[in-house]
Amino acid sequence: MILQVDYWALIGSFFNWVAESGAIMMVLSGFMAITWLGFERKRRGSFTKRKAEEEFDVTKFLRGLSYLGLILGILVVWSGVTSLILDISPSFDYARLNPGVNPPGDGEANHFTSIFLIVIGTTMFFKPISDLPLASIIGLLAGTATAFVIALIVPDWAVNLIAGVINPKWILVIIFIIITVIVAISVKFYIGVLKAISKFLSWPPIAFVIMIFCLVQGFALWIFGVSIFGFNIL
Repeated sequence: MILQVDYWALIGSFFNWVAESGAIMMVLSGFMAITWLGFERKRRGSFTKRKAEEEFDVTKFLRGLSYLGLILGILVVWSGVTSLILDISPSFDYARLNPGVNPPGDGEANHFTSIFLIVIGTTMFFKPISDLPLASIIGLLAGTATAFVIALIVPDWAVNLIAGVINPKWILVIIFIIITVIVAISVKFYIGVLKAISKFLSWPPIAFVIMIFCLVQGFALWIFGVSIFGFNIL
């Protein structure tokens, strides 16, 4: 008998676990900040230098850890967003010590931790893709998707009507170019801001502070069920 596995249920369970494990995500973020220390110190040639050296040959190990941060960043953001929206506690001990209005065991979210996870997760995501033309890629995808959707939803009679004036294919090309340029320019601006924040947070002295904070806050929530910052919005 072949063992049948509901992969969607497993994926759903995994993301539910991530949402309920803000403390663990904080600890993992702290360990990722340690890799920033090594990566950025080697790239800049100093612990405190603000600008990178001209020549830089990072080890494959550090580069691999950096790209691992992209995946971890997505999970950390997911944990922060879902815990903030659904009011989920970062750990079971924190839920026990801070019972909320949710079902038993859910407790109450620590808003400071949730917001910090969103910020640090975004930093992890954008750090390894700083050299990719992400704005252009997103612009091309948006332009392609728009042209494809228009080609699907425009009725045949409208196509025939337009064909009497201009080739419909040229209209799709023009729409594709316009959407691609507009989206690419818009995304480039916002991504530039996020990349600047990511670069600042990964500067070794800042990364060192982040590392200490993440590890202390993460283990405090995970093991003792307390937060070094009790800040909550509501």
